Amino acid sequence: MSRPLNPRYTFPEFIVGRSNEAAYTAASAAAVAPGRLYNPILITGGTGLGKTHLAHAVTAESVIRPGRRAELVTADDFLRLLSQGVAAGDPTAALGAMREADLLVIDDVHVLDRHGAAQDALASLAAHAVATEHQLLLTSDDASGSDMLAKRLVGHFRSAHVATLGAPDWAHRVAILHAKAKTLGIVLPPSVAHHLAAQCEGSVRELEGSITRLQAVAALDGSSLSLALARRALPTKQRAGALSSGAQAVQEAVAAEWGVSPAALVGEGRTRALAEPRRIGMLLCRDLLALSIREIGAAFGDRDSSTVLSALERARSDLARDSAMADRVARLRELLAVTAPSPR
Repeated sequence: MSRPLNPRYTFPEFIVGRSNEAAYTAASAAAVAPGRLYNPILITGGTGLGKTHLAHAVTAESVIRPGRRAELVTADDFLRLLSQGVAAGDPTAALGAMREADLLVIDDVHVLDRHGAAQDALASLAAHAVATEHQLLLTSDDASGSDMLAKRLVGHFRSAHVATLGAPDWAHRVAILHAKAKTLGIVLPPSVAHHLAAQCEGSVRELEGSITRLQAVAALDGSSLSLALARRALPTKQRAGALSSGAQAVQEAVAAEWGVSPAALVGEGRTRALAEPRRIGMLLCRDLLALSIREIGAAFGDRDSSTVLSALERARSDLARDSAMADRVARLRELLAVTAPSPR
């Protein structure tokens, strides 16, 4: 009955960041000590953010442990089995294997929202799991608010836990891209990773798909992976807007380091307390994100190209003569979790 496991969907292959750390921790706890810490567990999130990955990972981790039985089914599987049981006159028997599992994972339970009998059966399974210390883990799509069934169900149990998968931030997206490239056996230049991370602000699936598309174009053209190829191969959907999240991450990090607000950093103020971090922010956007001069100007309050060029020149000069400032900028590069490409 249990679904075949995807060998790529394991815990080591799951790239952890701020947006998914809570869900990863909960799933790991379910695999290591089912029914002991959180029960039931509900993992919610939009499409392509890793719900199914975690569902497979927790099952895979459980089945390798001696004497432990784990079952992974989708909500559609659940409905089909329940329907077969009803037709045979014994719906409870159809779900017997699920009740006996040490770990039961049901993926996409939002599908059950409009099926009253299925909701009752799921509630019965949850009560049984909690009473017998068998682990129940559910995943649900919350993109349209259709996960009310799962939230109501989990809300009945004191030991229940809800963890949400959010969209990865810019630094997390860069890490995901490098991990995907590694599995494909390719070396992804930092400038290409930064470009793709800025272009793809949505799901992990979209990020991974961008590398696949880029690799296909490179193979057809006989080209190496480069920033120029990435810009040509992937649609520049409102490029200034798409790149804004990367620039925003840089601005927030610089503002925090210098003790100013991000809004002031891109504002009209020209005091030294603002001008210095603004120049550093522009430099990091140039080096880490490979933004054009015009894009940097747009990200920093629509400043003109001559202002940006002057700021970049001054920032490089300051770093060359001020070792303390150079150390601060080095820390920022580490904080942003990237390795800067060579300045263009």
